[in-house]
Amino acid sequence: MTRVGVVGAGGIGHTHLRAYTAAGVPAVAVTDVDSERAASAAEEFGATAYPDLSTMLAEANLDAVSICTPPASHHKASLEALKAGVAVLCEKPMALSEAECAEMAAAADAAGVPLSVGFCHRFQPHIEAMRAALTDGAIGTVLSFRNRFAGHLAGVENTWFANPDIAGGGVLMDTCVHSVDLFRYLIGEVADIRALHATTGSPLGPALSVEDTAVLALRSTNGVLGVIEASWRTRPGEAVVSVRGTDGTLHLDYGTMALTLSTPDGSAPQPIEVPEGDRFTRQAAHFLAYVAGEVQPRVTAADGTAAVAILAAAYESARP
Repeated sequence: MTRVGVVGAGGIGHTHLRAYTAAGVPAVAVTDVDSERAASAAEEFGATAYPDLSTMLAEANLDAVSICTPPASHHKASLEALKAGVAVLCEKPMALSEAECAEMAAAADAAGVPLSVGFCHRFQPHIEAMRAALTDGAIGTVLSFRNRFAGHLAGVENTWFANPDIAGGGVLMDTCVHSVDLFRYLIGEVADIRALHATTGSPLGPALSVEDTAVLALRSTNGVLGVIEASWRTRPGEAVVSVRGTDGTLHLDYGTMALTLSTPDGSAPQPIEVPEGDRFTRQAAHFLAYVAGEVQPRVTAADGTAAVAILAAAYESARP
């Protein structure tokens, strides 16, 4: 059985720990800068807590690790694991720059071990069904894409998400990294991007040192236009993905987990039946199969690098 460790025992670290357990391969090791948090997670999931990544790599005999630390540490932690010959599933964003991503990819190639990135939405059954419908021509010629992931992230000003040195940015790096990957996964490569972003003090919280709200406009290499909206400071929240074409619209509402197809005949949107499935569990199972050499990766280091490059271009386009 593959021996897996998790680096970082915060919220997303717990999500990975639960996912590996649900996938039938519980993690055997966990580490965190907060030793009490690592010990608590280890007790909860039947793993062994280690004081740091170096000790965990030296003693736990691991085949793979999930890197679930804040973004600024992804590069260093991933390199350490990869150079030790351990496969890596790195949470998003892959790193804070294209150069860091390239170094990680090179280390994985040199060691001959897998490197993947946590774009969990690719494993959401509804997104899979949407992609299949697009491939089948369900809405004719695709013309536009819209995605909004927004809501109120209460207290964000008191977390590392609002620290640019740790997070690398604000809602663009945290949320839109998923969105640009969804655009690439469903529509294709990005040829052009424009972005605007802002932070605004309000009754929901003070202005931040990073953007709390952003809008991106994209164009794919085959001419499809996209709009991405994200915010930590709008309510009520909304999480939707829509793709429109000459013969209809596919729409996914994450709030109701309903995927529908609207057609030009004026009839009510038709629901598309989608099998049940947790995207994090399915991501973990796929990564384990990738590590075992049983499948080709759905998410590659190149995908992680592309998202970081697109976001860098977005930030540049928004520069005054």
